[in-house]
Amino acid sequence: MSIRKKYLPYIFILPAATFMLLIVAYPILLTVRTALYHEVLTRPWEGVEFAGLSNFTKLLQDREFWGALQRTLIWTVSSVMGKTLIGLAIALVLNQKFKIRGLYRTLILIPWVTPQVVSAIIWRWVYNGEYGMLNYVFIKLGFISEGISWLGHRSTAFIAAVINDMWIGIPFMIVVFLSGLQGISQEIYEAARVDGANKWQQLFKITLPQLKPVFLTGTILSIIWTFNSFNIIWVLTKGGPVNATETLVIKTYKEAFSKFDLGIGGAYAVTTFILLMIFSLFYWNLFKAKE
Repeated sequence: MSIRKKYLPYIFILPAATFMLLIVAYPILLTVRTALYHEVLTRPWEGVEFAGLSNFTKLLQDREFWGALQRTLIWTVSSVMGKTLIGLAIALVLNQKFKIRGLYRTLILIPWVTPQVVSAIIWRWVYNGEYGMLNYVFIKLGFISEGISWLGHRSTAFIAAVINDMWIGIPFMIVVFLSGLQGISQEIYEAARVDGANKWQQLFKITLPQLKPVFLTGTILSIIWTFNSFNIIWVLTKGGPVNATETLVIKTYKEAFSKFDLGIGGAYAVTTFILLMIFSLFYWNLFKAKE
């Protein structure tokens, strides 16, 4: 083998590798570096000093961090579960043959292609306590007697934000499950029907096991995106009321760009990155072990 042929594959992947280093690796390394230094922009006289792991120590001793972590976990689990279950149900329906099925498949993508900021603004109008559509419908149906400030109460603001996030993410899960359903051979279902299997048995014995690969990919991506979701919460509540919707990414933003404490903000960002990496590896290995 000539030297040219030996190094040709490396030459081909060099542009992609360079792109990954500049766009992905460099920001991560810069964030790690920031997390290891004490740097507060509002106190320039303190200078920039190497702090080691002290920022992480402060973070782990802060009750606000543990509160934000708990809210982030609840936010992620509830939203992803809703996206997965509703997305699977709709995908099963859209996989059937009926009139204007193509139109429904197209319309279902509208929430996904809508910018998150625009979506959050629309839902903020829907949730408005004075002239929101949700209050209007509930009053007309007799569920409530007067308007409720859905984003102004701790008990409802979190649920309202989760519903908005689910509305955006469900179309992605539908597309993922539809792609998996299209790949299942109809001969398997025909054989199952010959053996007397009903619809529920076909669902749990054929459909769901066959969907495991796309289920794994879809849920991992959905978990990462939901865990890091910023636009929806920030536009709706900015983490309020009284930190009821303050997740880790919201807390990171506030520390870095409201308090201008870059060291603590970097520690939050690095901790979030580590948590996601650990979870992704554990989740992947869990499914591989079962397989």
